[in-house]
Amino acid sequence: MSDNQGIRAEKLNIGYKSDLIRDISFSVQPGKIVTLIGPNGCGKTTLLKTLTGELAARGGVIYIDGTDKQSLKASEIAKCMSLVMTYKIRPELMTCREVVEIGRYPYTGRLGILSENDREKVEEAMKWTDISELGEKLFSDISDGQKQRVLLARAICQEPKILILDEPTSFLDIRHKIDILQKIRDYVKEKNIAVLMSLHELEIARNISDTIVAMGDGEIQKIGTPREVFSETFIRKLYHIEGMSTELLGNMPWYEDSDDAESPLRAEGLKASDDSQNNGKAKVIMIQGTMSNAGKSVIAAGLCRIFSDDGYRVAPFKSQNMALNSYITKEGLEMGRAQVMQAECARIEPMAIMNPILLKPTSDTGSQVIVNGKVVGNMKAMEYFRHKKDYIKDIRDAYDRIADMVDIIVVEGAGSPVEMNLKEDDIVNMGLAEMIDAPVLLVGDIDRGGVFPQLLGTLDLFEENERKRVKGLIVNKFRGDSRLFEDGVKILEERGKTKVVGVVPFLKVSLDDEDSLSDRFEKREAKEFDIAVIRLNHISNFTDFDTFEQLEEVSVRYITDSRELGSPDMIILPGSKNTLADLRAIKESGLGRSIIERAKSGTCIFGICGGYQMLGRKVEDPYGVEAEGGNEKSEGSDYHWKTENNRTLVNSQMKQESQRIRCEEGLGLLPVDTTLELEKVRTNYSGKVVGATGILSGLEGLDVEGYEIHMGKTTPYEDVTEFTSENTGYCN
Repeated sequence: MSDNQGIRAEKLNIGYKSDLIRDISFSVQPGKIVTLIGPNGCGKTTLLKTLTGELAARGGVIYIDGTDKQSLKASEIAKCMSLVMTYKIRPELMTCREVVEIGRYPYTGRLGILSENDREKVEEAMKWTDISELGEKLFSDISDGQKQRVLLARAICQEPKILILDEPTSFLDIRHKIDILQKIRDYVKEKNIAVLMSLHELEIARNISDTIVAMGDGEIQKIGTPREVFSETFIRKLYHIEGMSTELLGNMPWYEDSDDAESPLRAEGLKASDDSQNNGKAKVIMIQGTMSNAGKSVIAAGLCRIFSDDGYRVAPFKSQNMALNSYITKEGLEMGRAQVMQAECARIEPMAIMNPILLKPTSDTGSQVIVNGKVVGNMKAMEYFRHKKDYIKDIRDAYDRIADMVDIIVVEGAGSPVEMNLKEDDIVNMGLAEMIDAPVLLVGDIDRGGVFPQLLGTLDLFEENERKRVKGLIVNKFRGDSRLFEDGVKILEERGKTKVVGVVPFLKVSLDDEDSLSDRFEKREAKEFDIAVIRLNHISNFTDFDTFEQLEEVSVRYITDSRELGSPDMIILPGSKNTLADLRAIKESGLGRSIIERAKSGTCIFGICGGYQMLGRKVEDPYGVEAEGGNEKSEGSDYHWKTENNRTLVNSQMKQESQRIRCEEGLGLLPVDTTLELEKVRTNYSGKVVGATGILSGLEGLDVEGYEIHMGKTTPYEDVTEFTSENTGYCN
């Protein structure tokens, strides 16, 4: 197992004779405190008992330190996870020291005989929890507050990576609550462990937690930061106290709900409609552009930061995003990177509901469709356009969930809102604006030229009701003194009958690109250390290389032809959304042969995701996961994915054990084979570089953090050196 990946539940079902709660998915990361809240009987203790193994899970998977709990021995689990549950220990005639010593049993033999090292760990834990003077007292004779400290000492000397506590502050007076909570917080910081606990005291949960999991009415009601969860409206609903006075309880732990009268959308023309469909939820402003790459993402990000600086809770939203660059959230869900960047500007944790529909092109005519972070299948463009109305409920539900959490939502449109052949059933521009009753700011790009026809032409093509939604124009990417454009502002306002709310200067910033409309692909200059990235036809997550581009002495060149390759210090094969097709293309173009020759001459060849799979002996796609792939090995019926209620299904022909297998021979630089599977791996990763050589030898032993997004399972067919731990990468 790795250094520490915490604990994670995926689609977990819990209960006794029947399911109490289904499809529970959340994670607790190292160095974080996650707290369960909810009314009595909601399932908090049942969930903890299931995670610890006292109750059997009724479905789903529990991962401990990145490994399926069912594959671990009890002794291995005990070394990773410790519990503080008062009801679990009823020692008779045991001293406090003997109770603490139980924490060392996973490290002793069957006789439970402590070594000198074990005794030192016991003494350290007792000293750390201030119970050394209680060592020889009977556990049954001490106070409840002292018992909690003894149990915490027992858990600490177990040296866990995961600490689980069930209502650790119940029955304690104020002094002992402060004492034990401070020790828990200090221990998390000092040892970087993951803590999951249940609490009834909402004030404590709000103040100590990084994440809150709210349970009630047979489901997980909400997962988020304390700021996101502790709104008065939500807490009253969770505990069924709507309309009840809380005066007798004094100050309540919730944050005040947003006040419409104090909305930051107070500039003239930017107020939401008085009869808006937001029903008292968050205010909204939408950014649309005259074309792709006009700067919508940057303007939206800037507004997120401005509103956050002003003290408002703000979140980004984009209903549909087409991009090859994606991100994995803490919950293991996939979303577009532009909304991740905007969430960081808003100082809020990225969530897949900020980008409910993500389309990742797999060919010129088709895309992988991801709904609320999960793959539902591959679709041709025409098929998706026929079915996109089916996703309106997913979009609306995602938007409403965010609206419950924040004061302001900054919404980004896509492309141009006046692509006349695509306007019917629009769900991302004016169609979405009408759905959520959003005022609109329209952005034009003056750096490309033609900003007047961009803005005025777009306004002219709007329907009358759409044009009324446009409350302001933004001229983006202006170079030079903006006073030189004062006449331009007057022209736009006179002809467009709409106020120009800003002329934004050209900003040279390096932000995540959503798609292949990127200036970085045009760079050709080789510097002191030269990196050649193979520009695949379906390149994905090329923002992985942003770090290199920040270094003055390093060049990152994107190569499409072997004649452009030159003599780089490193060649990188990046990720791909159609691995087999891109692998075949680089071989047919001669790039594959050039890469193999450079490898033989000692050049470092580095593969990431699909590029890593291309370095092996072969890549197979037995289920037709990719829209188009390599050569067919046998005849049979085609495979495809279907979606039904957002669940991934395969047709009955798939059950015939791969009658038709798409396969492409790899570059043969690593002794591994890859098989594309139906389920996409979406997970965060934490490990080490364990086998670096050559120019990468300086990386040996370094910690690595990131995330995995891939459909392929890659396995070696002979002995090979691990590059990163947990069999996530290999090297020669």
